[in-house]
Amino acid sequence: STQLSGQIGENLLVAELGRRGIIATSLAGNVPDIDVLAYQEGESIPIQVKALRKGGFGFAVEAKHYLEIEQDGDVQIVKGKRDDVDRKLIFVLIVIGNEIGEDKFYICEQGFIQDTIFKNHKAYLEKHNGVRPKNPKSTHCSYLESDLLEHQDNWDLIKNAIK
Repeated sequence: STQLSGQIGENLLVAELGRRGIIATSLAGNVPDIDVLAYQEGESIPIQVKALRKGGFGFAVEAKHYLEIEQDGDVQIVKGKRDDVDRKLIFVLIVIGNEIGEDKFYICEQGFIQDTIFKNHKAYLEKHNGVRPKNPKSTHCSYLESDLLEHQDNWDLIKNAIK
């Protein structure tokens, strides 16, 4: 289930940060947009975690949380990126492996996620003349592991943010 994947992902991140000398704790869904709090030498940072089981389709999201989208009948028009998105919030996206040690960590800022959703959602709409085939009002969007490859094991992003 998605809930179980999220729990596993948060705990994998807490353990991996501990290995790297960073104290971390999972907030267990009690704080919006923050899943893990990392702490080192008097500084702390919030981290958003998304986890996906190996072999899953992709990380799903509602594009409207990241984009200004106008609906004109069945046609969606992407007007731009939302200004109220914290582009500096650290995201850790985890592809959960089938065995210990097979997990993959992708570490980036939410701004990269927003840019990827902008690109992917806009391309999907262009492919379909602005009309989503099954549900024209849906803003469901996904991004794939292949979209994240440049951010694999980017642990320096967390280390530099916590200084």
